[in-house]
Amino acid sequence: MTGQDEGLEVAEILVRASDPEQFDAWRHRARATGWCAHPVRLVGITNRIDSSTGEVVGVFRSDELPDRVLLKACGHRRATICPTCSATYQADAYQLVAAGLRGGKGIPETIGEHPMLFLTLTAPSFGAVHAIRQHHGREVRCQIARGRCPHGLLRRCDSTHRPDDQRLGQPICQACFDYRGAVIWNASVGELWRRSTIAVQRQLATRVGLSREQLRESVRISYAKVVEYQRRGLVHVHTLVRLDDAADPGETPDGRFDLTLLTDAVTAAIPGVRCPSPDISVLPGPIRWGAQLDIHPISPDGAVPKSVAGYLAKYATKSTDPAGVLDHRLRAGDLDRLDQKLSPHMARMVRTAWELGALPQLEHLRLRAWAHTLGFRGHWLTKSRRYSTTFASLRAARQQWHLDHGPVEHSPTDITMGQWSYSGRGWASEGDAWLARTAAEDSRTARRVARWELAGPGASPDGRV
Repeated sequence: MTGQDEGLEVAEILVRASDPEQFDAWRHRARATGWCAHPVRLVGITNRIDSSTGEVVGVFRSDELPDRVLLKACGHRRATICPTCSATYQADAYQLVAAGLRGGKGIPETIGEHPMLFLTLTAPSFGAVHAIRQHHGREVRCQIARGRCPHGLLRRCDSTHRPDDQRLGQPICQACFDYRGAVIWNASVGELWRRSTIAVQRQLATRVGLSREQLRESVRISYAKVVEYQRRGLVHVHTLVRLDDAADPGETPDGRFDLTLLTDAVTAAIPGVRCPSPDISVLPGPIRWGAQLDIHPISPDGAVPKSVAGYLAKYATKSTDPAGVLDHRLRAGDLDRLDQKLSPHMARMVRTAWELGALPQLEHLRLRAWAHTLGFRGHWLTKSRRYSTTFASLRAARQQWHLDHGPVEHSPTDITMGQWSYSGRGWASEGDAWLARTAAEDSRTARRVARWELAGPGASPDGRV
């Protein structure tokens, strides 16, 4: 920002603060958005009507608000776009996942006694990349392969990389890395997961001597999963898998369906899951999970469920790349600027997805629409229907709380009728944006301090014990 811009920003702040009454009104509306980074501006009117008499008992109009607009939080889940709205999304994600682990939010507490596993499913190798490697808890060299690749580059890397090393995730040789196969694999994760749930059910049925129809009458698999990007541009899946009684999800399944059975079924099923490649000329063999499969039993003591819920919620707000360059769908003109903002490896992943999207045989994958996610198609956090509550229910409960605790009393017989239209996005001036950013940071600091104080002695400043 230039000195001229800074002067303009200060002038805009002074104009906003020059009228204390108007400033308080603006601050009240801005705080209602949670100090959103890019609020939506709406214009319109809402009438509150007594349904028993038809009388208009209240009117709310944008003309009476600061700048004659209503500000509404953007609601974006990505932290790189809006830290405040993503914090709300992350909190909702935590509650959604935690409710399926320990109960609450309409889910019985007995759910925590069900057999549960925390799984991490990874992608296979599409070429050697720089990575942090350990052997018996000791860091070792990145790559120990001998000789040179077909393109004349050494296969080995003698470095022991640090977590902030920019080479992490980058291919040893870009020409050897199978970019087309990597993009197709990302695009196939949804189908691979669907087949995985079927394979686990088959293993459960086989091990207790039931048909699949009989199994569905006895037990159901519930899950919540989050997708995370590895530095090499491939996704891996963190998921919670839980067994429920088929008739009553709150009831613990009968004794045959215990944690040992679930662990054995998952261990046997996942390595054998396959789905056909959408184009054998791009990825010749069947699509499968990587060799690394992490399985962790979940205990009902509360400590592990809390940490797992926080772990999954954290990844629900992450972006494709750390800088947030790929936070939106791309146009053809965006491809020329990728090298200025992304690593060569990530830029090539995006271009490969764009190029594959032009192939007629892959048209159904809509890879150009998903080039900004490196081919992955789907939501970052998904769950089975019976796992726990929903985002919509959590938002509705929060909205009802604000109505119940707001300055205006609402009668149960009141109905509202509104007519609103979109007027724009973002703050009216750079001065307003600065005030919102400052207030948002103050609010986040206050919450961290409050969590720290509630956690008690021995807790870290972020509230963790």
